[in-house]
Amino acid sequence: MPVAVLLALFVTGMVWHQDISMVFVSRQVGLNREEAMEDVGLLIAHRGASTLAPENSIPAFQLAGEYGYWGAECDVSVTKDGIWVLMHDTSVDRTTNGRGAVSGFTLEEIKKLKIDTGANLRSYPDLRVPTLEEFLQVCGEYDMTPVIEIKTVGKDADYDTLVELLRQMDMEDKAVIISFDYLKLQKLRALSPVQMMLLTKNPSKAEIDRVLELENCDLDLEYRHCSRSLVDYAKEKDILLNVYTVDDELVRQDLTRRGINFITTNLLRPDS
Repeated sequence: MPVAVLLALFVTGMVWHQDISMVFVSRQVGLNREEAMEDVGLLIAHRGASTLAPENSIPAFQLAGEYGYWGAECDVSVTKDGIWVLMHDTSVDRTTNGRGAVSGFTLEEIKKLKIDTGANLRSYPDLRVPTLEEFLQVCGEYDMTPVIEIKTVGKDADYDTLVELLRQMDMEDKAVIISFDYLKLQKLRALSPVQMMLLTKNPSKAEIDRVLELENCDLDLEYRHCSRSLVDYAKEKDILLNVYTVDDELVRQDLTRRGINFITTNLLRPDS
């Protein structure tokens, strides 16, 4: 058989395999969302257990796992050489001993920085900026849902890198990707059926309609704007709701009674 024909068959087989894999992932994500519809008040640790260890650090996520949080939220940006790392801000200034934009560092360079601020820092004297891969490993160890907020992206190819990493770590059907930027979610949706949430500070029924267009996408909103009519509309449309950032137990109880699926918190504990 001619080499060109063999190559064509190989490529066709690879495309077919990828298509089938996406079907299975999409199906599992849909099942996960259906199951979550029955859950209320599941806690997500905001930047890990960030009142016990520095935010977005490996110890913060390990502690979240030990406490039994349903999920752990992190913030990610891309380095100069295309590696996803954990950092809330666009720069490293606030949380490390370095200066400059995350996108200005290679992975090797950013790993030389020390995390120099955060809770109980003296107990963690040599913390480094984690990669997304390291975060996903911790989530896998504790069976904790990774909730990943996309901050800054350098180029469209970075979305491919993100999806490939999720697949390599067997997390494409387990992770939840969140962003305030609808366009970022659109670009990701073109590559993967991964579950997503649109972050919003001013939620509305129109935004619920927008997330419906993306499929397997839900709404992540500031809890003070969680009106009864909005909750009812979301439930009517089979949209899951996560609220941020709740640190009051009475507020938590009220939101749980109202059927809110997920609650992102700095302080509340799953066993409280």
